[in-house]
Amino acid sequence: MAALAALPVELLDAVLSPLSHNLSTLAAAALSCSTLNPSATRLLYRNLSLSAYARNLGVVNLLAARPDLAALVRTFAVHLDDAEPAVLPTYSDLQRALALMTNLTSLALYVDASASWILSPPFPHQPQRKDKHRKREEAREREESDILAPVPTFYPRLEHLTCNFPLDEHLAAFLGQVPSLISLQLSSAVPADWQAASTQSEPELDPSAILVPSSHIPLLEAYTGPAYMLPALASRPLRAVHLSGDLTLDLLPSASAPSPEPATSVLRAAGASSSSEDDASEARDADTGALLQVMSAMTSAAPAQLLEFLALAYPNLVCLRLMTTRALWDLPDLAFYSRIADTLSTLPHLAAFELSGMHWQSRRKSPSPLPSPSPSLASSSSSASSSRAISAVESQTAATEWISPPVNPRVAELPPDDEHDLEDRDYDFDGAFLEWSY
Repeated sequence: MAALAALPVELLDAVLSPLSHNLSTLAAAALSCSTLNPSATRLLYRNLSLSAYARNLGVVNLLAARPDLAALVRTFAVHLDDAEPAVLPTYSDLQRALALMTNLTSLALYVDASASWILSPPFPHQPQRKDKHRKREEAREREESDILAPVPTFYPRLEHLTCNFPLDEHLAAFLGQVPSLISLQLSSAVPADWQAASTQSEPELDPSAILVPSSHIPLLEAYTGPAYMLPALASRPLRAVHLSGDLTLDLLPSASAPSPEPATSVLRAAGASSSSEDDASEARDADTGALLQVMSAMTSAAPAQLLEFLALAYPNLVCLRLMTTRALWDLPDLAFYSRIADTLSTLPHLAAFELSGMHWQSRRKSPSPLPSPSPSLASSSSSASSSRAISAVESQTAATEWISPPVNPRVAELPPDDEHDLEDRDYDFDGAFLEWSY
């Protein structure tokens, strides 16, 4: 044991790390000797996944009572069944445990959607004292605890957050304490008590009315959740978004164009400078919109018009998937699909596009032959024309055209039958029937 105690802590951690998936062996190693106990305990509480099915929800009570163990947790996931009344006291313990797990890097909460209050810091718990001579001091401490608000917990290492909470004041305040967050996944479901209350009578229950300050989650790169959060996250360096709900035109950064014609003209005029000067916030939003590469959304707007606004707001899209509530088979005209194809061709980095389950294919445009210059003009501007010709060839070679999938099933074209051939043809139905009957 003396030789084991002389080993460095890093070496003991490396020896026990292969046992990180065998919790029973780690627990036995922690109880074997005092030398292995710190390393085994760190590995035992580093990654926790708690649920009623695994019968380990008692760890929540342990973490709420042991701050030293809660500080060891790095990834934490909990599943609580809302139907069981036995787990209801676990929510208060979960609130205290979350306030103690300040070293989290990943947090996943699959609990009741109306229990977002567990993200708020708990009020300080005053232990019951047995000293009868200190009743006056206890009363003064209780009075101070009622006046002083709890200090919010700071999570400097948290990078991934998944929860089934809608955006409310508790979640908005929690997002202000996670400056390193790069991945956020929210629920699109609204709790039953929010659905019962009308947004007109109680506007504070409207999730879209909750504001997220621009100083919150400045490093966010991936977002999965309701589409109404998109304007609030416009200043973040988002690279992938998967939106639920209805993505309307007013939620996009470039939704100021009154009709699709101005948007189309901007798309056609590549590199045209704007006459009006944008302020600093709009320029910053445009820069962050240029970072978005992956997008998946559902919309009730016109698909062709929405695509034009998306091309303006996010010009560097690589993968785009749209689901529309409109019946595309009601619009079988060629102009509709040509308009979509023209818009897709303005996205230089787009590699995959899907519209309501239809996958579009892309191909490189073949360069068109350049007209031969006239002899009178060839001598005057030979160098300028050659440079323009080279740039035109390069632009045509790099251009991409998109091909829409077939909308209606195509009828197979059969060769016409000759009338005389039909009369002379013997099908031998009697023989075929005899063969089939036996």
